[in-house]
Amino acid sequence: MVRIHHITLSRTQLDAVPETERRLLVLIAHASNEINVLSKLFHFSARAASKTPILMQAENTQSLVLGRVLTGKIYECWRLLKSAFFGTALSKTYQPQFDEEALQALEALKRYFGRDNIIATVRNLYAFHYSTDQVDAGYQRLVEGDPLEVYLAKSNANTLYTFGDTIVGRAMLESIKPGDHQAAFEMLVDETTKAVARINTVIGATMAICFKTYIGDDLYAMGAKLVEIEGAPDSQDVSIPYFIEIVEQNDA
Repeated sequence: MVRIHHITLSRTQLDAVPETERRLLVLIAHASNEINVLSKLFHFSARAASKTPILMQAENTQSLVLGRVLTGKIYECWRLLKSAFFGTALSKTYQPQFDEEALQALEALKRYFGRDNIIATVRNLYAFHYSTDQVDAGYQRLVEGDPLEVYLAKSNANTLYTFGDTIVGRAMLESIKPGDHQAAFEMLVDETTKAVARINTVIGATMAICFKTYIGDDLYAMGAKLVEIEGAPDSQDVSIPYFIEIVEQNDA
């Protein structure tokens, strides 16, 4: 059973937050939702362990797609903090009120994004761009036995061009750790996991301070109610299939 505190905000309460802070509050809430959804999907997909070749290829493709999009959103979330938190000087008000965990998370993010890093590399070269350079770099790194299959289905949802992601995936992993693509993928999982945790720590601390300042001293002053979610699956049991049965409307 999952227990959650449910708070209903009103327009009046949000109106009490100064405009610049309200913009930050809304955008970091939106960004947190996006990276949390993508992070869960990436982890569920990356943990897949099918033995059937076609399923292995589909799962590998799916996890690489989700990993690329996740890195892009993490990078954009950091850019959001740079512009709406530091750029507006709100950091001068909020940062001194952070607890030690939030301060450490913020400093870790500054150090990470202040140097060359995997998230920036994948975002800038692969997350939102299609480049012929990707093809050349990946093609040169193909090894004997790499899957270069094509699977065509009546439904586009079940069509899979394995060869495309094999080649581009090789290029991406080579840019992370040359010569060791398994280690490169593990590094991608590890660094995105840490970045998501740190961003969420900073966002949580910022929201708590903003709520306390303008809306309510604590959760219960804001009218929080405990909600219990029945039937939530164990995270270790969740998997995301690639291939799905498509039910035509006239078949239902």
